[in-house]
Amino acid sequence: MKSSTSVSELMGYEGSISASYWDALKLVLEVPFKKRVTFGAKDLVNSSLNYAYAFLYGKVQHSLVYAGLNLNISFLHSLDDKKPTLTYDMIEEFRTFIVDRTIVSMLNKDEPIKLGKDGLLTKPSRQLIAKNIKEKLGSYTMWRKESNKLENIIQSQCFNLAKLVNGDSERYKAFIGKF
Repeated sequence: MKSSTSVSELMGYEGSISASYWDALKLVLEVPFKKRVTFGAKDLVNSSLNYAYAFLYGKVQHSLVYAGLNLNISFLHSLDDKKPTLTYDMIEEFRTFIVDRTIVSMLNKDEPIKLGKDGLLTKPSRQLIAKNIKEKLGSYTMWRKESNKLENIIQSQCFNLAKLVNGDSERYKAFIGKF
């Protein structure tokens, strides 16, 4: 297993792993997918992922604020007083397990997700994605030897991070969802 001694080295590993992840996702998707596009996406996969991530960002951001954390102070993403960079850090624990899994499942089950003539998701598609992400957040998974709602795990993890930042804990253990 590789280890890193700096954030930039860690982010380099993250970039390599990310490229491999998106290449692997192409193999399991039953709809066309060329590459990951975060801004201005006009294809079904990226548009669906982006919409669902935005939904999850809101949930994570709310949980961070509730835990009393400053959204502009982060650990991995560059500090920016105009962006909630801590949200970008925290969402990484949940992105794949909640959003990617849900969107891949929806697309492979041929659920009616469509793009309009403008290349954006139709309103019914956005509503369907939101419904599925809400259901996923309300679903239970095993975590720390107990069955927990995903939305409660997000909140717990934000409070665990706050304990670490405040010096009330010596370590933080990331959530890793079991597939």
